[in-house]
Amino acid sequence: MQTIETAPLNDAANEWGVAVMSVQANIPNPLPGQAVSFILLGDVNLENAVPPDQAVQPADVPIPVTTINASNVRALPTTVSNVVGSVQGGVQLSADAINPDKNWVRVVYADQTPGWIRRDLVSTDGDLDSLPVFTRTSQTPMQAFYFRTGIGQPSCNQSPDVLVVQGPEQATVNITANGANIRISSTIALRTTANNQLQIYTLSGEAEINGIIVPAGYTAIFQLSEDGKIVGELLEGPRPLTQEELDELQWLEGIPLDVLNYPIVIRDALPKQQIVVNVPGNGNTGPSSKVDCSKFKATSPLDGLAYGTNVFYWDAAPGATSYVVNVEGAGAKEIAAPDTFVTFDISSAGFDPQMTWSVQALYNGSVVCSSQAVTIPREWAPPPPSGGVAAAFSASWTCSGGGFTVNYAGLPAGPATVTINYVISGGTSFPFPPVSTPVPPDPGSWPISAFPNPFTLTNGFITANPSGAGVSLPDLTC
Repeated sequence: MQTIETAPLNDAANEWGVAVMSVQANIPNPLPGQAVSFILLGDVNLENAVPPDQAVQPADVPIPVTTINASNVRALPTTVSNVVGSVQGGVQLSADAINPDKNWVRVVYADQTPGWIRRDLVSTDGDLDSLPVFTRTSQTPMQAFYFRTGIGQPSCNQSPDVLVVQGPEQATVNITANGANIRISSTIALRTTANNQLQIYTLSGEAEINGIIVPAGYTAIFQLSEDGKIVGELLEGPRPLTQEELDELQWLEGIPLDVLNYPIVIRDALPKQQIVVNVPGNGNTGPSSKVDCSKFKATSPLDGLAYGTNVFYWDAAPGATSYVVNVEGAGAKEIAAPDTFVTFDISSAGFDPQMTWSVQALYNGSVVCSSQAVTIPREWAPPPPSGGVAAAFSASWTCSGGGFTVNYAGLPAGPATVTINYVISGGTSFPFPPVSTPVPPDPGSWPISAFPNPFTLTNGFITANPSGAGVSLPDLTC
């Protein structure tokens, strides 16, 4: 199919154009409920942007493969790509594609996450060379498309002109709409406007369009080129949907479940957030000051997350009484002002190769400032040990930018955590000792922030739990 067009509501003929499409996108066939639903409602024109001679399709019948040893499943077919998960030896997976060099195959990890595993780490009776070849830029039919919706006002709120895209639950879908790269993890709606603009509504889950995060219950508007095929600058948002906008989308809950992967639920509007509020100055009853959001923003990390502990920093909003930091997959923490940093352990926070974090400033429990969300790649655990004689339990520490790093290897069998204890002189560390870290990996490392320089570490000791085995660390000055 190259194009499809549905018609707006015709009151006289009592007709309304509707079409439902099942699109492969980047979802492997072995994934249960793998179809991506495109639902065209009203005046919608959809044109395939994937050239037929370049379109690829995963294998209709995947080839069973069995892992030979403990192996990593990676986001891309390269050993420097993020690890999305690890599997033990003897685990059966289904391969539906192969890379151009034919040394990696694509599989589904944990029945929900597509990933790649090295071909020499699996065995099979099937012919892996017969699998379709996928490159980093491969797309299936209609995974990239151009669209437009009616620019007139529908005759009633129950007959809108909109394109709804819904991926499988708990799976990430990549599509390209009018030149914009869109990554969704649930359900979105798209429309174009009379001003040659593209509007995206995130109905559930989360969406990312050209690197901008649009959470559930939010919308964003982008400028389109004159021909409508290139998405330009962000014009508005992301902002919460108003109650009026949500009421206009309420009809989506009536879409029959047999064309959906799961029901669509339109929730009430988010509580309106004040940007500036009056607060007492220094606790007195005299003249009041304001919570200043003008310089409030997330400042670090902005380029990537380390495996394990990460320290998150932000610029203050003077007048705020506390801050809440939200890290996707790792939860949220509230920190009392004036502190502007907090530590999160992300080592076990899901399998997404990238994570999103943001910070909010609060006054007496009410949100008054919100930072822009930051989405950055994450480092994953090193590969599992390949076997052989286990090394003796050892540990060391070294100075690093902004603090120091503790390294360990050869943990006794069955450890669940490692505890690091020390005394710091001349500075302050964060987190404060004792520091507990989950394991594996083995070998592993744990970065700890410390300031100001110089500082000295003494009485260092690392303990493997629950065995109780320990190693002393030599004094260190950074």
